[in-house]
Amino acid sequence: MKKIISIILMLACVITLVSTLAGCSGNGVKAPAEKAAVCYVIANTANSKGLNFNSPLVQDTVYSTVRNYGFIAVVNADGKPEIFHAASYDLEDKYKSASKEKLDMDARSKATNIVLSMQSIIADDPEVDYLESLRLAVRTLSSLEGYDSKTIVLMGTGLSTTGVMNFSNNLISAEPEMVINLLNEKSEIPDFTGITVYSQQLGDVAAPQQELTSAQRIKLEKIYGGIVETGGGNFVYNEIIANPVDDTKQYPSVTPVQLPSDAPISFEEVVFEEENIFEEPVFLTEEKIGFVADKDVFLNPSEASETLRPVAEYLTSHPSISIVLAGTTAGDSDSDFTMTLSKQRAEAVKDALIQLGVSADRIITLGLGSEKDPWHVYNAGYDGAAAAGNRKVVLLDASSERAASILELSSH
Repeated sequence: MKKIISIILMLACVITLVSTLAGCSGNGVKAPAEKAAVCYVIANTANSKGLNFNSPLVQDTVYSTVRNYGFIAVVNADGKPEIFHAASYDLEDKYKSASKEKLDMDARSKATNIVLSMQSIIADDPEVDYLESLRLAVRTLSSLEGYDSKTIVLMGTGLSTTGVMNFSNNLISAEPEMVINLLNEKSEIPDFTGITVYSQQLGDVAAPQQELTSAQRIKLEKIYGGIVETGGGNFVYNEIIANPVDDTKQYPSVTPVQLPSDAPISFEEVVFEEENIFEEPVFLTEEKIGFVADKDVFLNPSEASETLRPVAEYLTSHPSISIVLAGTTAGDSDSDFTMTLSKQRAEAVKDALIQLGVSADRIITLGLGSEKDPWHVYNAGYDGAAAAGNRKVVLLDASSERAASILELSSH
């Protein structure tokens, strides 16, 4: 049922876009045709399933844009994005007086050639940089005047492997808001004011890239939606069926992104009435239990105690459960100091839980620093939201597979 509803919503979004470009009002009255500028960002890369150029999002919008004398650009999204095509499809006034049938036929012929040209695009350079591709699309559209609407159609997985938004830096483990804040702090979000971005096949990866889980696909959607909306634009997600991979084409290499095997949750999302709440890792970030800089002392001990009280109550009412507390730090490299500090902060949380009535022999502590932290977001530095997210204590069920792997990792 959810799939059917999703498809219905997707079709509604596409119909809305096509109707807008074609100039059809909601009450059936013919509105003035809209002169649109559309940029297609095409990432036909080694980590993507086949792009569906037969979707209404492509076929109908290309035709409508050409028919209404608009502008079409195409960006080849790879490791070094470039403009593949950019042209106005306006006509001299003397040609616009031709019969509707002739103008329709001419637009259909041009649209067919544009789509065929788009289908021929494959990546030229290794890796793929979606954020830079979007920036190039924004620059192209922003330079235009005299158009009623400006639209970007993003076709591809969204899984960048180079550039500022490199998902190899473990961005998929971070909360979408953290990724968006990190990009915003670095002034890396383009100005999408007046632009609507439609996505197609976001998350539709191909081997050797590991498949994304449903939760990771939702994160990807939220990251792109947040980027566009933070930049002042509108974002519309479309669930369009991908084509099979074309094995006859040779693609430049794209590094597979290592995806985490679990989906950590924030402390705010924990429902302490549920069973086995630590089955997935739970993050206690510095927003919840802040520490004095470079120390294992709580900024506010009473607030930290109140934050940890529900954890203690849960553990005392579930005596069979033991936990692992893993401390982590900001920065991308470790030293004896950061490894010691991360463990000392885990010990501080342990001490607080003991004071709240939890038996000490049910709590294992360790320090991961940054390099051994499987959820660490790289290139976040020491300031800002992403860096704050890297400074945390992670709670895990000691009997879980993830806890076993963390304990094994920390022993080396």
